[in-house]
Amino acid sequence: MYRSYRSTNSSSSSSSNLVESNNQSTCQSSVSMGSGSSKNTDGKIKSASKRSSPSQDSSGNSKPISSESTAQPDSNSTSKNLKTLQDNIMSEKIQGSTPRAVKWLDMNINNLMKDMNISDDGQQWWKAVDKLIDKNPPKIIPDTQRKMWKTVRLFISSTFKDMNNEREYLVKIIIPVLRQWCEERKIRLIECDLRWGVPKDADTRETLMACLSEIDRCREENEFPYFLCMLSERYGYVCDPAEVPEDIKVRYNWLPGMSVTALEIFTGAYWDRNPHALYMLRDPVFLSNVKDKNILKGYQETKPESIESLQILKGKLREHYRDNIKEYKCELAEEKDEQLILTGFKTFGEDIIKHFKASIENQYPATSLGEEMTDIEIQKGQQLDFLLQRSHFLVGRDEALSTMTDYINQDCNKSDLLVLVGYPGAGKSSLMAYSAKQLLTNKTNKVFYHFVGATPDSTDPYSILTRFYKECMPEDDNMPPDLDSMLRYAQTMFQKAGELAKQEGYERLVIYFDALNQMDEDGETSRLTWLPSVLTPELRIIVSTLEGDCLNALRSRDIKTKEVPVEPLNIEIRKDIVSKILAEYNKLLDQEQMQLLIDKDDAGRPLWLSLACEELRVTGDFRGLTEKIQNLPGDLSGLTQIILERVVKFYGEELVEASLCLLESSRFGLMESELLELLALAPITYSKNTKTDNVENGKILMAQWAFVYLGLKPFLRPFGGSGEGRLDFYHRSTSKVIRQVYLEDSSVKKWWHQRLADYFQRCTDSVRKAEELPFQLYQLDDKENLMKCLVSPDVFLHLCEEKSKQVLMKFWLWADNYEGAAKRYIQFLDDFCEKKEETNPYVINLKAKIAWFLVDIGEYDTATELLKPFVTDLETNFGPKSEYLCEPLYALLTLYYRAALKYVYGSSDGYQRNCQFGTKCGKHCVMVFEANYDQFDNKLGEVYALAGYFDSKYLEKAQTIFDKNNNKGGLAQVYYMLGEKNQYHSDINVPRNIFEKSLNLCLSSFGKLHIHTARCYQLSGQMMWNRWTHNHDNNLLNESLGNYINEVEILSELIGPHHPNVVRSREDVIIILENLGRPAEANKYREQQPEFNESL
Repeated sequence: MYRSYRSTNSSSSSSSNLVESNNQSTCQSSVSMGSGSSKNTDGKIKSASKRSSPSQDSSGNSKPISSESTAQPDSNSTSKNLKTLQDNIMSEKIQGSTPRAVKWLDMNINNLMKDMNISDDGQQWWKAVDKLIDKNPPKIIPDTQRKMWKTVRLFISSTFKDMNNEREYLVKIIIPVLRQWCEERKIRLIECDLRWGVPKDADTRETLMACLSEIDRCREENEFPYFLCMLSERYGYVCDPAEVPEDIKVRYNWLPGMSVTALEIFTGAYWDRNPHALYMLRDPVFLSNVKDKNILKGYQETKPESIESLQILKGKLREHYRDNIKEYKCELAEEKDEQLILTGFKTFGEDIIKHFKASIENQYPATSLGEEMTDIEIQKGQQLDFLLQRSHFLVGRDEALSTMTDYINQDCNKSDLLVLVGYPGAGKSSLMAYSAKQLLTNKTNKVFYHFVGATPDSTDPYSILTRFYKECMPEDDNMPPDLDSMLRYAQTMFQKAGELAKQEGYERLVIYFDALNQMDEDGETSRLTWLPSVLTPELRIIVSTLEGDCLNALRSRDIKTKEVPVEPLNIEIRKDIVSKILAEYNKLLDQEQMQLLIDKDDAGRPLWLSLACEELRVTGDFRGLTEKIQNLPGDLSGLTQIILERVVKFYGEELVEASLCLLESSRFGLMESELLELLALAPITYSKNTKTDNVENGKILMAQWAFVYLGLKPFLRPFGGSGEGRLDFYHRSTSKVIRQVYLEDSSVKKWWHQRLADYFQRCTDSVRKAEELPFQLYQLDDKENLMKCLVSPDVFLHLCEEKSKQVLMKFWLWADNYEGAAKRYIQFLDDFCEKKEETNPYVINLKAKIAWFLVDIGEYDTATELLKPFVTDLETNFGPKSEYLCEPLYALLTLYYRAALKYVYGSSDGYQRNCQFGTKCGKHCVMVFEANYDQFDNKLGEVYALAGYFDSKYLEKAQTIFDKNNNKGGLAQVYYMLGEKNQYHSDINVPRNIFEKSLNLCLSSFGKLHIHTARCYQLSGQMMWNRWTHNHDNNLLNESLGNYINEVEILSELIGPHHPNVVRSREDVIIILENLGRPAEANKYREQQPEFNESL
């Protein structure tokens, strides 16, 4: 529920240890970081001044991250599918993570012209253009296993003054049709039209980079950009050569005389032989009817050199890309306000829609969608993407990497916990990712890795441990259902996972937990008691953290920790990094400037060096560079602040500030489409005494957003390679600065949370609404609206799932209590069902989910009042064996079982009543499940086991299923119930052996601190007590006491000292102590009992 330092990674470096920031502006250095940043594959820093390809390959967005199975996963098949992820995905993503080579990026058109003896005067440069065309035919690899949403960016290129009619038609007619078609295929279409909204004071660099960086981004997202070009009789604006920065000339092969439109065509489509490109060439015949000659000047070129260049460009397009060209006609309707009003775009629109539907369908076939990805598959894929982003390079960390390798490979009976310790930005995440990637490629060891803060939910302890369970544990259905039980079971889980890895043929299981200090703080979580106290020979655990409470907690554990300090980079590596980053922009520092820079306090941090170079490279006047370096803050926070201040000033002012505040105020980052809409609201930023606007106002112009994104790019990263377009900050230091500079005032913070709350209140995406709206209302201290939000179906159905149920419970405890939650859900159902048919599957599912939640929070009476008539209605409407009855009946059976456990004596009216109802319900539940489930399904086994508490005849059936499926946790429950049924056997060793077998299975499957283990102790103690009542052998009574004390200790930890079941267990201990003549000890337990003891 609580967001600690947001979902950013405090101890992480970026994808290279070399440069810790993410994408370094748009012209990224080959050593820059982040999703889609350009990188070399040989692990060396590229020294040439041309950048390598920024395109995304099979390791990025265009490849599926799910397993090969296409069947809908159940609780067993999910684990099976996940077992194949390491083999099926790693080979595609890790071994095949080299970006598609963009040939023209590695060529230099100036050198070509020299080789061809061509002058750059006049129009001679056209002779060299075709030499940059890729000789290899383009190859589109269809994404045939996609399960998640994908973002497609459509870049729209044209001249400005003469294409306003077409652009209007695109926005109002064509794009909405394409967008709807895409959304039906789980594709988000973003049109990139940069001709509107370019700031008037933008210089040539900013204008060019806004366009070129957007093309780069389109390539990163989809390998070949989706590119629409519209040309008529204008060639476009040609920049003054003196105003074009040298690095842009070199990187993008710009030459004097090349218009901005021509450069877009060359870099986005022409040189790549881009199969996604469409060139719409307009027939100019309508211009002969234009009467106003002043208007006509805006629709055709007058300069001879521009006319000639346009004709050459069109000729080359027709020569090389005839199949990608559509020529269209339009009609002159009116001359008005110095503009021409054109009509007749029907065929124009049809051609565009047809082309891009075919292109998108080719790359993302609709038939590839299949079933939804499981949450675990999504998390696994996102974590893998993060690992790949961070592991491309590692420089200056040989000693630390060697220590990690030696630790993993050491042959010993017991091992220490290895801890990487360092300050923010030191490169810990890169070191962790690089080491994990090495292990994944050789497959000798089984590997689990988790980067805290890398993705949504990645800071949540239950989500982390659930992921580990699903990926590393045996395929059964006994995963602890909540955080408390998961934390208690964790130590046993790690041990069992290591043993399983050994059985599967691996040498050992190696676990990486990066940025432990960023896990949500929640009692046992922050104390790290869930980590193993002892590492078995087949288990290695490597963690990273900052100095502070987390490290102190690790040091206080029983297990020894071996700390590896991630020290500042040495002087020579600092120089090497700076030289090569700046060389990417044709920049060079003299000896004095270099020394000034690398002597700064935080210059040993890769992140600081990266950001410092980013700031220096945009310095226009070289004469002031030395002073600029002298004035650079030596600390990471100070440097981040001055860069953000510059970005705010030059890249959109209020829009940039608003973007920073919105992202920082969100819970899990924001979708790009959400930001575009949020930034269109008025006022753009906080204004005292002005409420945030809650009226939809469209989106800001893409050109405006392109400038904002260009400025913020060094600080942003998308979540994983899912292609959903969600943005958040790359590093905790950025979040910290934003809070200090923009969100320190509580009224300002509240204003931004209110803006997000209003936005997500009207959001139609139920998943995003459930993720963000409750959090925003919590931040606003708005309990009433939070409770309304929690009972709304779209939010509830998302939060009641296993992965987020704990969050839902915490929200209710903060806003009200469980009793209040139960009343509100019942009232909601009463109102909701008046307007809906009872037989509506949606209503049935909603009722069942609410009933289960009421059972989980212990509101048994309210749950009973809901479930009994619900079951009756379902029988009436669908018959006595309908599948719709399964979940309601199972919830009701669980309710009777849990309610019965509240009582000390079997003679209690409450116990007898629940057993009576449970017996009847069990029979009914078994009948329904047998009609709807396979005879050996684990779910049916669970029903048999639960019904077996009330009627022992079902226990044998449960045992048969669990034996067949090797479900040891299920067998543990069956055995302790069989022990109870045999407690009066003439030979005491019969029940004693059954309980011993159950206890061993409980301890191995669940660990000591688990509800099933407590139940085993309780029933074993009960058996000893009942035996004692017949022969008064105090040995039996002492044995009974030991079992009940164990039960009290376990239940007190799990469900709290005042829970009815704990009160009952404690009363058992009191009674036994009194019978043993130990009243003083009994009184100590009695002092803990409530005044009203329902258990008696």
